[in-house]
Amino acid sequence: MNNIKAAVFDIDGTLLPHGEAAPSQKTFAAIDALRKKGIKVIIATGRAQPSGELALGGMKADYYLYNNGALVLDENRKPIFESRMTPEEMYALVDFCEDYALPLNFAFSDATYVYEDYDRFRAMYGPYSSVSLLRNGEDQVRHLISMPFSACAILPADKIKEFEQKYGYLGLRFVSFHGNNCDIMRVGVNKAASLKQLLKIIGIEKENVAAFGDGSNDIELLSMSGVSIAMENGTDVLKKSADIIAPPCDEDGAAQIIEKYFL
Repeated sequence: MNNIKAAVFDIDGTLLPHGEAAPSQKTFAAIDALRKKGIKVIIATGRAQPSGELALGGMKADYYLYNNGALVLDENRKPIFESRMTPEEMYALVDFCEDYALPLNFAFSDATYVYEDYDRFRAMYGPYSSVSLLRNGEDQVRHLISMPFSACAILPADKIKEFEQKYGYLGLRFVSFHGNNCDIMRVGVNKAASLKQLLKIIGIEKENVAAFGDGSNDIELLSMSGVSIAMENGTDVLKKSADIIAPPCDEDGAAQIIEKYFL
């Protein structure tokens, strides 16, 4: 595997064990060693930028894909490209979630703003519910400054189906995680599509990429790599499609694979 020029990592359940505040020192060291070797490190997460940076705990990378690829930044946090929701897409979500009192938030550049049921999200986010990351946006005015990159809602499967029946022409994409929680992205926005675009910009071929993930929103990401690594704690469908199964995240599985195959 000496042909690897870039390594892509999800955060939660891949670099960061669930319930932990930051990746382990072993993981920090492995990521740093990759960069020193000249391998580009790319973070690809469903998190918004403020939340993602907190979760990384100061870990450095060469590129960052936030909001499932809706926002792509370089190592200096300068935007390379982005995709924001349209007013029509946003208003459809707001109207629908208000009608059924379903919790809804939107990820903006400065923070995540809750437009429906702030208390529910504040309780759910726990240590990440600080005002710098999660803000009460129930006055519904933040989008008048700029549009969001993506949304997150708590939607049962039957409500997703109902939304798609009513607003299917918008093409919004729902990716479930942790029960009824859903990331909501614009059509064509996903980690794999943004990674493909980034790789073209930086001149690296798919076969020269290793990708690490654990969740359903990583399936397409791993398909965009020459070497795909699924965490042992990942979903069964992801593990079935992976080339390598890494030890669990809470055992520094990503770091173990980096040390074994890429250093």
